[in-house]
Amino acid sequence: MMLPPLPSDWPFIRRCLELADVPGSAVSPNPLVGALITLDNRVVAEGFHQSCGLAHAEINALKAWKSYLQDHQIGEGAAAAATLYISLEPCNHHGRTPPCTEAILASGIGTVVYACTDPHPLVQGRGLERLRTAGLQVRGPVLEKEARWMNRRFETMVHQNRPYTVLKWARTADGYLDQGENGPGPRISGPQAQRWVHRLRREQAALLVGARTLLLDNPILDARLAGPPHPRIAVAGDSRPWPLDLQVMHRNPQPLPMPWPTNDPSDSGPTKSPEGLKSWHKILVEEGLNSVLVEGGAKTLELFLQEGFWDEIHVIENPHMHTGKGTPAPAEPQTPLFSGHLGTDLYRVYLHPAWVAGQNAPDLDYLRDHFRLQLSPS
Repeated sequence: MMLPPLPSDWPFIRRCLELADVPGSAVSPNPLVGALITLDNRVVAEGFHQSCGLAHAEINALKAWKSYLQDHQIGEGAAAAATLYISLEPCNHHGRTPPCTEAILASGIGTVVYACTDPHPLVQGRGLERLRTAGLQVRGPVLEKEARWMNRRFETMVHQNRPYTVLKWARTADGYLDQGENGPGPRISGPQAQRWVHRLRREQAALLVGARTLLLDNPILDARLAGPPHPRIAVAGDSRPWPLDLQVMHRNPQPLPMPWPTNDPSDSGPTKSPEGLKSWHKILVEEGLNSVLVEGGAKTLELFLQEGFWDEIHVIENPHMHTGKGTPAPAEPQTPLFSGHLGTDLYRVYLHPAWVAGQNAPDLDYLRDHFRLQLSPS
């Protein structure tokens, strides 16, 4: 039986969540994880998972712990009085790296405190049980809902075998995405909104656009205003070769083709068949991409909305721009989770009802505060 957490555990797990908060695309398809070690109730070592295939968070924390002991000429026997805090249950199986539980046991650390269990079928409590049966004190969960929300991309792939899906569009005050057949027209969103969109891109493993949007706008589709890593580009459309002078063709790897789901092979438009989106999910999952930001165009966005395959929607509205005509923006859900401003633009975030009603539903007040803090000037 796991022990209940102590009041003193909360700030240390909060710090683990801060350490884990690297761009989600950096670790995909792995989870975000942070860890630290305390001695005499003081943090002496920290670590986090930096990239898929590299050392896990607890291994990096243990390396920093070993350096701390050497630098301060402290014997390894001090480990029995130390506590390892971690935002996700340690693994107990061989994957790209050896089991973290064995490294923890070898360190001699006497106590482990965790935020939440790992939902992966190869873990699911086995890591914690391995530590407990070996004689360690194991306490938790601590800040479980916040920890699961941080790893919503990982959990969606594990539980639903699909990428976590974020839809994003910018619209004018009178409800248009562009000027229709007259072309994209002037940029709708302002500089602050553009920087925010680049942050959204950096958080997702993939970025999906329709072929029409790609050909008409020739966008760069990177996260340069926020910095790397950049998402993998996926293009919804037919299998025709794309012009080599498109800016995305200079990316490595090149765009991932996503053939339109169709009932009629001659039909190049979207259908309402959920099998089509499942085929897209399969492509992204096989590429190890656990989240996708869908930026358009209108047909691509509507396909996800019609089938209900979305988790978040982010809408940016320029309240001062009226075009009078163009491509209508998709209809938004009724009640936003969060409403705010990005410079002079209006900003709304929607969360799928399934998340709100789910067993592990996040704390909505926490999420509102999260977005509010994210938008606050640094």
